[in-house]
Amino acid sequence: MTKRKRNHLIGYFFLSLWLIGFLVFTLYPFVMSLYISLSKLTLGMNGTTYEYTGGDFYRYAFETDTEFLPKLLESVGFIAYATPIIVVIALLLAMMLNGKYKGRGFFRAVFFMPVVIMSGPVISELLGKYSLDFSEATPELFAFLNALPTVLRSPCLFVLENLVTVLWYSGVQILILLISIQRISPELYEAASIDGASGWEKFWKITLPHIMPTALICALYTVIQLANESTNAVNTYISARMFDHKLGYYSYSTAMAWIYTVVIIAILLVIVLLMKFFSGREEGRR
Repeated sequence: MTKRKRNHLIGYFFLSLWLIGFLVFTLYPFVMSLYISLSKLTLGMNGTTYEYTGGDFYRYAFETDTEFLPKLLESVGFIAYATPIIVVIALLLAMMLNGKYKGRGFFRAVFFMPVVIMSGPVISELLGKYSLDFSEATPELFAFLNALPTVLRSPCLFVLENLVTVLWYSGVQILILLISIQRISPELYEAASIDGASGWEKFWKITLPHIMPTALICALYTVIQLANESTNAVNTYISARMFDHKLGYYSYSTAMAWIYTVVIIAILLVIVLLMKFFSGREEGRR
């Protein structure tokens, strides 16, 4: 058996644990939620009844509901610019933590600690106390950022106003990227130094090409992490419409959830295609 086949078998073994859990615990709710989105659920004296309505609730979401699409676009936009920011900051922190200095094990644990202690009350307390308001505290900086184009202004304000959130969501990504950086052969950096390459050139020519597939894995993880965040706009809206009896209680909320799921899957597929592209380039260099 070749090394490639052994690696595939090991991968399938770890994946099988998830597949077993999906088949035992998730498959039935998964299929049932799709059925509920195509039916009008009614709660009565005789229990729960389902009246098949086809795609009526999906059409209602796109054609009648004036709030769903703006909420969906807001959440997708947030994921679109928050994901690269979190991955880039995680990469910068991973490179810093890869340095040789005393106590680096402690500092690595500190950056991963939010993942261990993550809970709703903790993150709510942190966000409540450590968010910044540039319009009042630093009006000059706010005026400068506000004068920037939207493409630059939104990411800058997101990072500065959500610094705790960015660091909170970067723990797993930092760990993954740190391991990827450590797998790069030191001989490549030594050869580049002999040729007179600067630190900047080493990053663009050695570090970034080698860790790009791993960075895309971190992007996949971040998208799923942000998409499942209960406080984002579309999730909050879906939760608020769960008990609307005129729209079949869970029926309309489930339909909106499926639309949101399809959009997130489309984003993940784009990242997977990019991952295959960069992985192919890395294998070509080998």
